[in-house]
Amino acid sequence: MIFAITLVIAMIVLTYAVSSITLSVRKRRALAIKSWKERGVQFVLGPAQGNFLNEPRSFGVGGNGTLVMNDTALHFAQVAPSREIVIPLKDIERAYLVKTFNGRRGSRPFVVVKRKIGDLTGFQLHVPEKWFTAINDAVGVVASVVVADKVEEPQQHVGLQTG
Repeated sequence: MIFAITLVIAMIVLTYAVSSITLSVRKRRALAIKSWKERGVQFVLGPAQGNFLNEPRSFGVGGNGTLVMNDTALHFAQVAPSREIVIPLKDIERAYLVKTFNGRRGSRPFVVVKRKIGDLTGFQLHVPEKWFTAINDAVGVVASVVVADKVEEPQQHVGLQTG
């Protein structure tokens, strides 16, 4: 009997925690979208709910939030801590689709953005292929939609030298 009561209480607490987190995510997303629109950010793609990870941790560890792309940058509004991460498109070298990133594996590939300074920022999104294509198109990279195991530079074809 005590076990059943403990289980019911645990389920109630868990349900409350999940609903509180969901409400917080929705509220932060709505505030971010409103703020972007007030600042004149014209969405080329998004808003999309997602998760971000960074390597090395120049932007911090990562977290849940909302991603949009306009004609000049990627904007990510993180839920906790509440902050905005902006990656200018001019700073992006290219995007990748990978199965694993920063020690994590997802049900969908990660969209990983490599900045010109060399760091990597990955996003877990509902339709990663669309983001991969849009980011590479925006930065002028011609890339096929291929999911790699990890971030690797495209293969260079080197001709044979004869002597």
